[in-house]
Amino acid sequence: MSRELFKKQLLKDSYIDISFQKYLTFKETPLYDESYKKEILSGLNDLMRNQKINDSSVAVIVKKIQRENPSAGSFVHWSNTGDLVKYAEERPGEVAEMLNHLINSSALSIEERIEIFREKGKAFNPDISLGAPLFGYLFAAFDYTKYPLYKQEVFTDIKKSYGIDLKLGSVGSNYENYVNLCEIALEHFKPSYPELTILDMQDFFFCSTQYDQIMVESAVEYLYQMAVELSVFMKQPERLLDVLVTMDRQHLHSLREHYRNSEKINLIKFMVLDKILLSGSISLAELEQIKEQVKVKYETNILQAWNNFTILFQLYYADKKQKVQEEQRKIHAAIRHLDEFKDIPFVKDKVLNGFNWNQNFGRSECWLAVYEEGYENHRLAPQFFVSIDENGIRYGLYYGDQHPKKGQDDIAFNPNINAFTYEEFHLKVADVLKAYKEASSIEVNDTVRPYQMEKEISTETWSNLLQDRQIFYESDLVYLQKMCELGGEATATQLAAALDKHYSSFNAPVVSLAKRVLAATDMAPPKRSDGSVAYWAVLFDGDYEENNHFLWKAKPNLKEAMAAILNNKEQFESYTKEDFLSEVFIDEKQYDTIANLLRYKRNLIFQGPPGVGKTFVSKRLAYSLMGVKNPNRVEMVQFHQNYAYEDFVMGYRPSEQGFTLKNGIFFDFCDRALKNPEHNFYFIIDEINRGNLSKIFGELFMLIERDKRDEFVTMGYSKKKFTVPSNVYLIGTMNTADRSLAQLEVALRRRFAFVTLEPAFNEKWRRSLQESGVSDQMVNRILFAVEKINRVIVGDFQLGSGYAIGHSFFTAKPENLNEKMWYENILYFEMIPLLEEYFFDRPEIVQSLIEGI
Repeated sequence: MSRELFKKQLLKDSYIDISFQKYLTFKETPLYDESYKKEILSGLNDLMRNQKINDSSVAVIVKKIQRENPSAGSFVHWSNTGDLVKYAEERPGEVAEMLNHLINSSALSIEERIEIFREKGKAFNPDISLGAPLFGYLFAAFDYTKYPLYKQEVFTDIKKSYGIDLKLGSVGSNYENYVNLCEIALEHFKPSYPELTILDMQDFFFCSTQYDQIMVESAVEYLYQMAVELSVFMKQPERLLDVLVTMDRQHLHSLREHYRNSEKINLIKFMVLDKILLSGSISLAELEQIKEQVKVKYETNILQAWNNFTILFQLYYADKKQKVQEEQRKIHAAIRHLDEFKDIPFVKDKVLNGFNWNQNFGRSECWLAVYEEGYENHRLAPQFFVSIDENGIRYGLYYGDQHPKKGQDDIAFNPNINAFTYEEFHLKVADVLKAYKEASSIEVNDTVRPYQMEKEISTETWSNLLQDRQIFYESDLVYLQKMCELGGEATATQLAAALDKHYSSFNAPVVSLAKRVLAATDMAPPKRSDGSVAYWAVLFDGDYEENNHFLWKAKPNLKEAMAAILNNKEQFESYTKEDFLSEVFIDEKQYDTIANLLRYKRNLIFQGPPGVGKTFVSKRLAYSLMGVKNPNRVEMVQFHQNYAYEDFVMGYRPSEQGFTLKNGIFFDFCDRALKNPEHNFYFIIDEINRGNLSKIFGELFMLIERDKRDEFVTMGYSKKKFTVPSNVYLIGTMNTADRSLAQLEVALRRRFAFVTLEPAFNEKWRRSLQESGVSDQMVNRILFAVEKINRVIVGDFQLGSGYAIGHSFFTAKPENLNEKMWYENILYFEMIPLLEEYFFDRPEIVQSLIEGI
């Protein structure tokens, strides 16, 4: 990431200024205890200024640096300085040269100097610890006015706070990027505070990401400023238009592409963005003209539930949503961290409702609720509640609308945000603790609380265990990493789908891992009420979702340790149109046609004979249109004759209380898309023609139409309003060779575009086989066999092209199989049984087909 992009993210709004003022105020309180950094580094700087580094002095210098590293609030882990001392004692000349090069070689970048040092160190001892905190300390020991101390958790938190999308890289690149951030902040504040140094910026970033007082007060003021701005926009939408015109052009271009080929309200949004990008301005009168142009296209009044603010809100909020949620998360975490609550098992980071919580229409209030584990949702629970709007902040004890004490809330209100303090916030929340505990003891339901360990394993211990391959095998890290990518929680079915495994395949590995963890930590296993051991509870908490699926949730400390390894951020592999074309045997023109069809129609079915890769193409198409392989935005189901509305949309299911209304997979998927309008979501239905579509979709059957998206209907079971949002795309697959299926009804065909995939034994396919080690001779043999078989199938009066043999029968050859055996296995155990089914009444044709191939 370039320095300019860092600067753009760091200074894009008022947050850094708000946070810096809170930091300066915090420094004047008795809680501030970071001044020791400057005292230690000043002494080291004075010493190093007149100290030559050579083979006779280097060990003394390094030992001095080791001794000055404070035991409390250390600059670097003791193992790093210990390893450096050993290195200097055994190879003083080499370390002296490296230190001089590190500090004085300005011709090279910081990253290059660090990596050269690390390369030499690793050659000396492959297990030597030379991390970014060590190099931050070494640089600062020589000049703290130019180089900051480094903590990885601070760097990670800064990236989250300022929306900087950057993976952790090498030790050198991490430190250099951190230096850049500190230098940008210093340049920003130096005109007003000329005495500042880079160490002050390090201290600012450290305190503003590690002390709850600064984080909460900064978050409250930031959210309040946005609430005030939104309240103005609600009354004066022309002001919102003025702000949209000034927004980042690249972001506006991205939004415009998102809304391209949209209908109804989203078409209005597209036209607004188009007007801004083409002319650089838009007036309220021009907005009204756009609304009228779109409105007349439809028979119903599409503007009935919308006003100018709600139409424009998402355009303003799209690049702020993540930041708002991050600030709410800080407040949520601060409440959970209070000493008074240390024994209460709160649900982590739920519920966080930003300014889009009213079905994304937008408003000037955001709120959050902190409630205890054991409740099915916050509506049943007593909770610590925080709400911020243009009038001020409300916080205290609130009872969910399904709790017996609803309406008996104890809420404080402060209309003066400038007078709000973390101390008064803390006192109020602590003051209602007694009432909270009394309300928690009231029986609301009989939900079972998670099994508890005798004590929680710390984040540091998890970090050490994760790096021990005698405890955490590589196979363990695969499913744990995938769970982190899914947000730290997943059902076994979700995890299995993401990893192409069976849902039961995690049981044995989890039990084995838990036993190794217990042995390493010398802890007793958690037990059920009947005395049996619940090994899964070593690694996970969990509860039953509304669909009665058990949701595994990684233990908070384990999740935090994993997040540090995985850069504490979901990272998905990039996937472009070029990646699609390299994997799928179709050309660019056909890809563009398919992509444009799906964007326009929103519903598409791939039809074709077996083996043409319909399911494979469906997933890759979704990935290429998203730009990433993000499993959270792609869902796949397979229809069959017994698949029902209750599975797909909603229905009553047996429960301990009798029957409970549960949401189906498509309902939840649409709800997820509705809450994330800035992203597109892709729902893949395999074997779509095996189900009774009218019965499965119910009232949503109408809503999947392109021009009916974003229209709300009343659900038959729940009597609540719902819609299929315009950012949901449906992709179906249909096997044309399945004799058991009747023709699709006309109503379905009208709602979908149909693309026929044909066998593609083309040059792309040939190259793919050759790259997997298949000889030209075998490729020609396969082509001869397939062409012979397909020629007969296509010309047969009972079959035809819909029954042809597809190319996916012959794709990449496994490395451990010779090509002759590979070919014959496919021929005898896949193709011949299929041919026998095709020509079940004419076996002589099968015999003639396989002769000579």
